[in-house]
Amino acid sequence: MTYARSYATSRKPQKIKKFRRTSNKRKIPKLYFRQNARNRPSLWPKIKALILTTSCLVGAMVVLAGFSLMLVAGYQYLLSMPYFCIKDADSIIIVGQNRSQPEAILREMQIRPGTSLLAVQPLKVEQALLQQPWIEAAELSRVWPDRVRLIVREHQPVALVKIDKKLYLMNSRGIIFKAMEPHDPHEFPVITGLELEHFQRVGGNKTPLLAKVFDFMELLQEKDTFLSWQTVAEIHVDAERGFTIYPTDLNIGLSLGFRDYKQKLANLQKVLPHIKQHGELAKIDRIDLNYPQRVLVRLKQNEHLQP
Repeated sequence: MTYARSYATSRKPQKIKKFRRTSNKRKIPKLYFRQNARNRPSLWPKIKALILTTSCLVGAMVVLAGFSLMLVAGYQYLLSMPYFCIKDADSIIIVGQNRSQPEAILREMQIRPGTSLLAVQPLKVEQALLQQPWIEAAELSRVWPDRVRLIVREHQPVALVKIDKKLYLMNSRGIIFKAMEPHDPHEFPVITGLELEHFQRVGGNKTPLLAKVFDFMELLQEKDTFLSWQTVAEIHVDAERGFTIYPTDLNIGLSLGFRDYKQKLANLQKVLPHIKQHGELAKIDRIDLNYPQRVLVRLKQNEHLQP
């Protein structure tokens, strides 16, 4: 007992710590849990948005289809209105027609009395008119409310071109536009010696040889020239020797080369009266004018000039 008491009294009394409230809160870490299938977000909002978008698109298409149907119905109504229809043949005005026949094309394109101007397609009609060989250009316009006006520009032939034993008509721009037919005009000089390749355009320009032909043609159309374009029956073109022309009233060939045409024709004008005076013209086959100071005469076979 004595020992036990001494032990109990030997222990020092411990200080009791008082609990103090502090402002530091204990931070609890966030816990992440896998969501249960029952807690997943619903798909209904997305489905609802898709249905709304589809409905809007279908509605827009229905409105557009209805508007288009209204336009078609309105267009058909306008087509049937007599106010916009061609009333008679005098309402189809054609300007510039000479040798062409545009009426046949207009009938094929359904342009006639009773046709609505709304049904006329000018571009399509113009392209069809260009299929006629005599028509170089065409312009169709609608004159509201009940008339159409067609302006035609025809090819203007200036010469005949002989290629592979066949004659073709050539216009004033050097374009061969049709083969010669019996009813076509033929009061033009015939150009020989050229091939189809000489009429092919390079950058819209004439070939050099064809350009020389047109320069010579312009010379013959001048008033102060000894020979005129109307008095020349044939022009033969040689790429190396130049031009040889055959006047209708002489029936002989005149070699002119490619330059100094006026001077050469002036020399011929001086010599020709002397030849005619002696009656020697029928014996001559060709006169060469390519020499500046003289004229060379080539006779027909078995012919001799009188001294």
